[in-house]
Amino acid sequence: MLSFLKKFISGSAFWTKQIILSSIIIGILIFIVVNFYIFSSIVNLNSFFYAFLLLSLLTDGLFIFIHLPRRSQKKQKLYFNPKKMTVLISSYNGEDVIEATIKDAAKHVPLDQIVVMSDASTDRTAEVARAAGARVYVNEKNLHKVRSLNAGLKHVKTPYVLIMDDDTLIGETFLPTSLLDDGYTAVSFNVMPLPQRTLVNELQRFEYRATMQISKNLRSRTGAIGNISGAIGLYRTDDLKDQITRHSGQFAGEDEQRTLLAHMYSKGKGITYTDSLVLTQPPATYRELFRQRAFSWSIAAPELFMLYWRVLLSPRYHYLLKAEKAYLIYIFLTEPLRILFAWALILKPTHFLTAYTFYVGLNIIIWMRLGYKDTLRSVILSPIYTLFLTICRFIGYFYWLKVKAGYLRNRLHRHAPDRKLLLEYAVVLAVIVGSWAVSIQHFRDDMHLFNKIRSENLTNNENAFNYDSTPSNNASLVASAPTTDKTIAVFVEPGDNLRALAHKAIAKYLAEHALSPLADDKQWVADQWLMTKLPSMTIYPPNTVMPVPEDYVVQALATSEKFTPEEVMHD
Repeated sequence: MLSFLKKFISGSAFWTKQIILSSIIIGILIFIVVNFYIFSSIVNLNSFFYAFLLLSLLTDGLFIFIHLPRRSQKKQKLYFNPKKMTVLISSYNGEDVIEATIKDAAKHVPLDQIVVMSDASTDRTAEVARAAGARVYVNEKNLHKVRSLNAGLKHVKTPYVLIMDDDTLIGETFLPTSLLDDGYTAVSFNVMPLPQRTLVNELQRFEYRATMQISKNLRSRTGAIGNISGAIGLYRTDDLKDQITRHSGQFAGEDEQRTLLAHMYSKGKGITYTDSLVLTQPPATYRELFRQRAFSWSIAAPELFMLYWRVLLSPRYHYLLKAEKAYLIYIFLTEPLRILFAWALILKPTHFLTAYTFYVGLNIIIWMRLGYKDTLRSVILSPIYTLFLTICRFIGYFYWLKVKAGYLRNRLHRHAPDRKLLLEYAVVLAVIVGSWAVSIQHFRDDMHLFNKIRSENLTNNENAFNYDSTPSNNASLVASAPTTDKTIAVFVEPGDNLRALAHKAIAKYLAEHALSPLADDKQWVADQWLMTKLPSMTIYPPNTVMPVPEDYVVQALATSEKFTPEEVMHD
C-alpha cells in the first residue's frame, strides 16, 4: 500500500508539473502571436520596432537561453551489435553515389543486411547496387521516399533499422544500438555538410552545427529530440512498421513527421542523440539551396502543423520538445505579417542595424558556445542568411498548396487511414487563408491611416514618425490646461479605426491650443491611452461626428509625458 501511495504521489507530481509547463508554453505562444498582430504598425514604426525586439527576445532569444545552461549527456559505455540492425536505403537515380554509400555501410553490417529500394529509377541504380553486394528490390512505379521505405520494411528481419539517404557516407561512424537496448525510441546523429571553401557552405555548416549542438546534443538525455535528419536515423523496426498507416507520405518534412510519430506511438523513453559524425552532400550553390529550402524543407511546417499542436496539448512530452514546436507554430502564424511589414525596418536604418546587431549578438553567443569552430564571416552574415530562409518559407507555404492539390487529386491520403488527413489539411488551409486575410487587412488599414495622417497634416510632415526628433515642450502647457466639460468634434470617415480617431482628436486639440506636435513616442502613448476611452465604432459609424471629451485628451497628453511605450505595452 505504501509503495502504491509513493508511486501515486510521484506520478501526480510529474503530471502536475507537465501540465503547468504545457500551459506556460501555450500561454507564451498565444501572448507573442496576439501581441505581434496588435503592436505591429506602420503608422507608428517605433511601436512596431519595440514589438519586433520584444517578440524576438521571447522567441529566438528565449529558445537559445533555455538551452545554453544545459550540459550534453555524459559519455556512457555504448556498443554496436551488427546482428540487430539492417541498413535500409531508398534511391531514385542514384547510380553515381549508391556504390560508395553501400561500401561505407558494409563496414558495419554484412552485405545481406543492406537493403536498397530502387524507386523506379531510370538509370543503373539497381545494377550498381547489386554489383556492390546489397539486396536490391525495384519498385515498378515511383513511390517516393516514404512509401518506398515502407515497402522495404517487409524485407527487414532485424529489430532495428538504420534509414539512410543514398548519398550519406557513414565511414567510421559509430552506430550505438545499445541506446535502443536501453529503451530509447530512436537515435539522431550529428549530420554535417561536407566541407567546401565557399560562403554558402560555411553558412550551412554554422546552421547545421548550431542545430546539432544547441538543439540536439543538449537535449539528448531528455529524449526530446524533435527531428531526426532524413540523411540517417536509427529506429526500432516495429515502430516504423506501425507508422505505415499514419505517415502522410509527403517527402518534405518526412523525417520530422517520422520523428513526431515515433514520439507519439512508441513506448520507448524518447528520442536521443549521438555525437557520431555523419557527412552529407549539401547544396553547392545558392540556387540549389533555394530550391531545397523553398520547395522541400519549408513546406514541412504546414504539413506538420496539426502534429505540432498535438505535442503542445499533450502533457506527456518534455517542455524542450514543446518549446521547439511552439517556436515553429509562432513562425508559421506570424510569417504573413512579418513579410508585409519587413520593409518597415528598412525605412529607418537605425532600426535595421539594431535588429541586425541583436541577431549577430545571439549568433556570437552560439559561436562561442560551439568553440569558435566556424568562420567569423558565417556568424556575421547569418542574419542575412536567415532573412533568405524567411523568403524561402514564404514561397514554400504557397508551394505546399500546389503539392497538396496534386496529393489529394491522386487520393494519396488513403495510404494513411489512421490519420484524419483531410481534416488536418482543411484546418491548415483555414489558418493560411485566415492569417493572410487578417495580415492584409491590418496592413491596408495601417497604410490607409498612414496616408491619411500625412495628407491631413496631422503630423509635422517631413519629420513625421521621426524618433530622433527632440521632445516637444508641451508638458508645462498640458499640466496647466484647464479641465472642462467641452468636447472635440471628430468626423468619422470611412476606414477610420479607434486609433485614427484618437489621433485626430489629439491633433485637433494641439492645433486649437497652438501647441507643437508631439514626438513620435509620446504621440503613440497618447493615442494608445485615448483609444481605450473611446466608444465602439458601431455607435459612431462612418460619416458621423464623434464627440471626444476634451478632458480625456488632456489626460492622454499628460500620460504621454509620464510613461514610455514600453511601460504602456507592459500595462
